[in-house]
Amino acid sequence: MRARSMKVIDLAVHHVETITAQVSIRECAKAMRSHHVGSLVVVNEKNEPTGMITDRDVAIEVVATGRDADATSVGEVMSSPAVVTKGEENIIDALARMREFGIRRLPVVDGEGKLVGVVTNSNMLEELSMMLDSIVRDIKSSKTREIAERP
Repeated sequence: MRARSMKVIDLAVHHVETITAQVSIRECAKAMRSHHVGSLVVVNEKNEPTGMITDRDVAIEVVATGRDADATSVGEVMSSPAVVTKGEENIIDALARMREFGIRRLPVVDGEGKLVGVVTNSNMLEELSMMLDSIVRDIKSSKTREIAERP
């Protein structure tokens, strides 16, 4: 089995739910519910990421403080500017950026800065787990082969 590429684009989810900064928090929460997601990438009219909004942002910044969900916009609550990664970046650098900024999701952009996907720490963990499993299998295979060749 050959190792898979370690580029962000290979791990990214390519269908990303988005929203604009002008939308109300109530509509944002409805979108999260209808799409069964806990976060949305906030984009401008050119489909460039400008921020992120999570269900935690809604709970802590709107619900917990008693703000009006109809009168509060996504732009008032979202994390901005968007911390992004380019698809060709390797996952080690992307993980370092996630750690640096304390985030779990990175919008993936193309060379023009347009949104093409999103990568999460769980996507990366799954890939790294498969790689570790491959290493363990290799170790066991080597030992089995040696036992068969040198009884």
